[in-house]
Amino acid sequence: MRRLMIATTGLLLCSIGRGNSGDSSATGTICPLPSSPLSEARLLAVERENGCLDRAAAPADSWPPGWDTATIAGGDVPPARIVSDPYPTLHSVVVDAEHDRVFVSDPNRHALWSYDRLAASKGREAVQALTSIRGPATGMMFIAAVTVDPQAREVYTVDNDIGDRMMVFPYDANGNVKPKRVLNVPHQAWGLSISPERNELAVSVEAPREIMIYRRDAKDNDQALRVIRGPKTGLGDPHGVFLDGKNNEIVVANHGNHNGRQTAPGDAPARQRGARYSDSQPIVGGRFDEPSIAIYNADAKGDVAPIRKIQGPKTGLNWPMAVDVDLARNEIAVANDGDSSIRIFRRADSGNAAPVRVLKGPLTGIKGPMGVAFDRKNNEMWVANYGDHTALVFSSTASGNVAPIRILRNAPAGSPTVGFGNPGAVAYDSKRDEILVPN
Repeated sequence: MRRLMIATTGLLLCSIGRGNSGDSSATGTICPLPSSPLSEARLLAVERENGCLDRAAAPADSWPPGWDTATIAGGDVPPARIVSDPYPTLHSVVVDAEHDRVFVSDPNRHALWSYDRLAASKGREAVQALTSIRGPATGMMFIAAVTVDPQAREVYTVDNDIGDRMMVFPYDANGNVKPKRVLNVPHQAWGLSISPERNELAVSVEAPREIMIYRRDAKDNDQALRVIRGPKTGLGDPHGVFLDGKNNEIVVANHGNHNGRQTAPGDAPARQRGARYSDSQPIVGGRFDEPSIAIYNADAKGDVAPIRKIQGPKTGLNWPMAVDVDLARNEIAVANDGDSSIRIFRRADSGNAAPVRVLKGPLTGIKGPMGVAFDRKNNEMWVANYGDHTALVFSSTASGNVAPIRILRNAPAGSPTVGFGNPGAVAYDSKRDEILVPN
């Protein structure tokens, strides 16, 4: 019941946030923001299709009828104030250099956006998206990771916290469209990676601390081929994952959090959408390990130890999010959200190893990065900023406090972000006259 209440609160906050913004229409354009502040009544207008306000709705001052003259509480009551981000928030990023396409996930708008690979803001203006997949038919909720299958021209995304589904869309999908196929995955799935060589995909799952390996074309209630989980794995709140079919390895970024329940060892999944826990998970007390990058054999299953682990103070890891591997240079890139940096390690590193390069500083524009992706064909690296409305492009060998080659904005420069990350509750501090929103 508690999870249901939290999820419901989060959805209500998200729905409030959707009410007063420029949004994606069925044609992939961004709905224009009004030149003057919207009336409170208009903010309550029903959001249709892909989130644009209904053009055929009655005038704002008469919708809903009589709301402004009502003398009792109840019904469709307008909020006194709204705190929301009117623009998409970039989370994860993936590049298809063969087709010159870039896809980014947007948990704020429950959307997927695609851009031309060379698209860039010339100044402070936002860039027009090629396509936008958004709307109730998509089934997408709090979107975390995104990846692509260039051969099949398919884009994959997975929901975190709510939704519990992986969805697949064709490249040309646009607007309020149903997914091509859907796979039910464990609750709190976050990372996603495809290996064409192995014809498999990997999904990381946060609280249960497990890595699920499925067939690439898995759908509906298909079971995982293998599961990595258990005390020996050292998994701790795993996020970014990369399934390396060339070197037959799985690279995982761990925050290090342990929620107090002992993960049941074994190869069978402990939970899937609509199912109860089949294995006991006794309370053993929570703990915080140091963040790490753990590497497993690609064929690993059950309660197995990693073959290597990058961990320790020299690494500088702090809330490591997405990971990507440059297979030509044998390097691992990590979006280090905790200190707004991108850290590059050698693929074969182990132990308390310092990164070979670090991208960090005011010139970089990196702010709260969640996504990182190599463009191996064009020797570039993309960074998705969750703390800013930008995706940044650097040389794959960039280091230090250097400016990006290109900046892709999805909002006018300087537009603030509220910092919401799937808020689950809200409280009022009467002493300080502040609203507290845990994420």
